[in-house]
Amino acid sequence: MRRLEIAELLLLAALWGGSFLFMRIAAPVLGPVWLIEFRVLLAGLALLPILVRFNLGHEVRQHWISLFIVGCINSAIPFSLLAFASVSLPAGFTSILNATAPLF
Repeated sequence: MRRLEIAELLLLAALWGGSFLFMRIAAPVLGPVWLIEFRVLLAGLALLPILVRFNLGHEVRQHWISLFIVGCINSAIPFSLLAFASVSLPAGFTSILNATAPLF
């Protein structure tokens, strides 16, 4: 691996692991549901420019029910369960639980 790739990998690991630390801190204060709603809202707003750039608004309107179901199953429900777990579990254990999601 080149040095740039190693640096990118370390940055990604720091961002990924940091999100669990912040979830552990914020979940007891904000509540798990509000925390995850805010997290998913920020992710949607981050992806909105891509949607506009590639002019995919008509695709979203056409398939909104399917997108809603997939979004709930793949994002909202697992993130909510992880936020509820982060209230009582350490951040490291919560990140391990998230890593096992593809197995299930």
